[in-house]
Amino acid sequence: MKYVSDSRPHITVICIIAAAALAVLASVVSAFSAVEVNRSDNDRPLYDFSAGWENENGITMSVNGMIEAAGDLPPDKPLITRKPVKGVDSGEMLFIHSRNLVINVYADGEPLYITAEDGNAGGMAGFDNYIFVGLPTEENADNLELHIYFTKYSVQSGIGSMLVGSEKAVVKRLLGENLIPVIIGVVFVVLGVGLIIFGYFTRNKVDSYLGSVYFGIFLIMISLGIMFDTSWAHIVSGNVAYAETSQRIFLSAALPAFLAFIDSFFVTEHVYPVKILKLLSVAVFGVMLLLNGLGVVTIIGMGVYFLLFVAFCGIVVFEELLIFMIKTRGTKALRKQRDYFSVFFYILCCCMDILSFMQFGVGNDDLFFTRLGIIVMCAVFMVSMLGEIFTMVRLGVQAGRIGKIAFTDANTGIGNVAAFKSEFEDLESKKYGCKYIGIVQFDVNNLKVINDSRGHEAGDLLIKTAADIINKSFGTVGNCYRTGGDEFVALINDDHAPIVCEEAIYNFNRLIDKFNAKEDKPFDLRIAYGLAYYQNDKTADSTLKEIHKIADERMYENKKMLKARYARSPEEAIIR
Repeated sequence: MKYVSDSRPHITVICIIAAAALAVLASVVSAFSAVEVNRSDNDRPLYDFSAGWENENGITMSVNGMIEAAGDLPPDKPLITRKPVKGVDSGEMLFIHSRNLVINVYADGEPLYITAEDGNAGGMAGFDNYIFVGLPTEENADNLELHIYFTKYSVQSGIGSMLVGSEKAVVKRLLGENLIPVIIGVVFVVLGVGLIIFGYFTRNKVDSYLGSVYFGIFLIMISLGIMFDTSWAHIVSGNVAYAETSQRIFLSAALPAFLAFIDSFFVTEHVYPVKILKLLSVAVFGVMLLLNGLGVVTIIGMGVYFLLFVAFCGIVVFEELLIFMIKTRGTKALRKQRDYFSVFFYILCCCMDILSFMQFGVGNDDLFFTRLGIIVMCAVFMVSMLGEIFTMVRLGVQAGRIGKIAFTDANTGIGNVAAFKSEFEDLESKKYGCKYIGIVQFDVNNLKVINDSRGHEAGDLLIKTAADIINKSFGTVGNCYRTGGDEFVALINDDHAPIVCEEAIYNFNRLIDKFNAKEDKPFDLRIAYGLAYYQNDKTADSTLKEIHKIADERMYENKKMLKARYARSPEEAIIR
């Protein structure tokens, strides 16, 4: 495998990193609106507190479970329920988990916890709210009061849990519920940072280093989004708007990084749809931050529309990779089928979470399937990336042991047949990402005649002279190799290969004419050549071996022409 470097500036890298940086900055800015959460000490275990609430009509009810949003209450009018403060010990905490509701908690008319100042949902669509607040005892208050507001986006709303107990008991419950997502998030953040560092230090050695950088950024963004979805983030910040906004900011910033990763890690023929979506997702993310900053509409308010955009991007990625995987089935593709299936599995998991989020209410884990998909996809890609790392290390060790001799022709100083086979196989595996690959086959005329008539020293000089001219002409636009006694090959991987090859052939013929014009030349130099191109949009189904065969046939025709034109004896006219 040959590893190459691309020193051109990558605008996409700058855009993706800028999007990630903006996500972090936006989350930090949002943190200034966070409020304090009451804390106290008590050892009493948790008990249910959802029953025995009385509404304004005097009906006793349990607030636990689903509350239909399609009732008579408008978004700006609360459902008010009251409950006497009985049996509450000093220092006990109230824990409420709700969805699509704005809940304000009062004790005898005094606010204990305010989700929104006047009950205004502020466009907060589909959010989980975790309330964690200290309760008064019977000596300090008579009644608790809940003001429950529906959001204008509510599809299914409700209170999933309403528990009272010691702070220690509540924290223990939350640890159990959120420990795995937080651990996964921390591990993926560390992995993401490691992949970015690896990509940076291998940028001049590994073709897919950009895939490592993009996947690292994706892991960091998606992991932060997952961690902000937990009750830990809600309770620590004490502000549902901040936690939900940060979650959506990081999940939104993960999309451009994911699309950039797909575009760089997978070599596909149909790259333009993914490239367009990649740039569009960066633009969409920037517009979302701008509109949120200007107060036109919140990040949360745009959540449903962004979910539709995410679903559309997932469909496009699925279709592009599926077409390419089917088309390259049975060939030596750069990526294994497990890589494709892991992406398909992740997209399917994201779609399941989107459907679950839109169909089910409180108590549902928004990102359960997404976390599962990330774990599977990350495991598969880490195996693939580690394989590339081990290959790079193995080749580095091999190069250190064998040295330059293993891949260099001793007589001419250019690449030998082993080096040619290595690059040829590498180009075959990634040809679908190349617009053009030029293959030029060369054959030096009259080597046997010169060896027989003037000795092997003259024959060696002929080969060295030919190699020098070939390398000066084609070595600046590609790589040159000696593959046989009088045979050479040049490989040109360039999007403008027909143009650069035309210039190289002009220089090639000029140098030969210049050599033959010398009065003291030791021999006439004649080098036959044949040129053929792999072209992504026309010869995509052809192997490079087939293209090489075409170049060899054209070289043979050129050799016959040179023999017929310049032979000075019947022996020189023989095609050998």
